[in-house]
Amino acid sequence: MAGPNLELFKFGMYLFFPLAVMVHYGDPEWYHRNVLPIRDQFWPKEESLYRPPRNSDDVKSALDEMKAKRLARREARLKEEAQAALGQRSTASASAPSKATEQKTVTQLVEDKRSQRLV
Repeated sequence: MAGPNLELFKFGMYLFFPLAVMVHYGDPEWYHRNVLPIRDQFWPKEESLYRPPRNSDDVKSALDEMKAKRLARREARLKEEAQAALGQRSTASASAPSKATEQKTVTQLVEDKRSQRLV
């Protein structure tokens, strides 16, 4: 057996090592010197964090915003598809359609897509 001196040393290590670590890293001066300068590299800015809605009015407004963004993206995509379709038609046909017929075709394609209820 090693004796009581070893047991006292082990007890001292088990007791005082965690306390020494807490005293060292819990020191406000150490925190200001080592943590604050690099804190922004690891944690995002407060303004950029997502804030979930907290009541029903916030939820409704967030849903309305999402729906408006989705519809705007959809309208832009439909217009691009319509213009691409018009571009293929104009290259296929010998005569170029007038501006009024192009606009009419674009609106017709957009309305056709709306009537399919893909929203």
